[in-house]
Amino acid sequence: MKPDGLHFSVTQLKTWMLCPKRFEYRYIAGADPEFVPMPLAFGSAFHTALAHHYQWLMREEPAPVDEVKQRFLDAMTLAKNGPVPLQEDEEGTGFEDAVKKGLQMLDVTLSHPTAQPVKVVGVEQPFVVDLYDVETGEVIDEKLKGVIDLVIEEDGHRVLVEHKTSSKKYTLDQLIFDTQLSAYGFAAEQLGWGEVGLRFSVTTKTKSPAVQVEDVRRDDGDQADFLRQAAGVLKAVDAGVSFPVRGWACKSCPYRSRCQEDR
Repeated sequence: MKPDGLHFSVTQLKTWMLCPKRFEYRYIAGADPEFVPMPLAFGSAFHTALAHHYQWLMREEPAPVDEVKQRFLDAMTLAKNGPVPLQEDEEGTGFEDAVKKGLQMLDVTLSHPTAQPVKVVGVEQPFVVDLYDVETGEVIDEKLKGVIDLVIEEDGHRVLVEHKTSSKKYTLDQLIFDTQLSAYGFAAEQLGWGEVGLRFSVTTKTKSPAVQVEDVRRDDGDQADFLRQAAGVLKAVDAGVSFPVRGWACKSCPYRSRCQEDR
């Protein structure tokens, strides 16, 4: 049983597929993390700032750039001063450099045409919808729970936007196979929203930050794949399946010491 009750998120799905042992520590055992990875704190702070920007636009008012940047600074400072230490990223980027880079990225993002006045329908839009087994049609006990970063209206229909920060531009495979927008598309259908657009807005952490905006498609087959993944992972969790996956992700895993001790 997950600690948040009969709910399942894309983050949980991705965590289990990355490493079932990491899933166990975080969602089953509720273990305290050893550290907060810098990219996680950075991405969360960046989302907080963009949400503030779009909340202003939702009121049809221009967002004060300084105020948006302050939200980023406040969120990063809160993470730095929190009870769990921040870990530098793989390039050894410390707090001050991360903040400097984040402010540069916000300048680029906020000046991009897609961040200019648009018709905002929802910001950090929560949803809860039923999951079901594709093979049997049976509704699963756990519901899909999530938050859509941004919902805008273009040409009379909704566009669901997922904001990302990344060390480089998304590859074609990332755009095609990322599970997040498959989940968004499925949720929109279950909510009766009709045809929706799906969009990635990726701001890169490169020397000269850039914004990559990509509209993607997810068809019935993609949604079926997502449902099979969700059902499969939930069955494995219910059966107590857990094992470590050793590899590149261990370096940034906040449970790595405990995992080593449990070998």
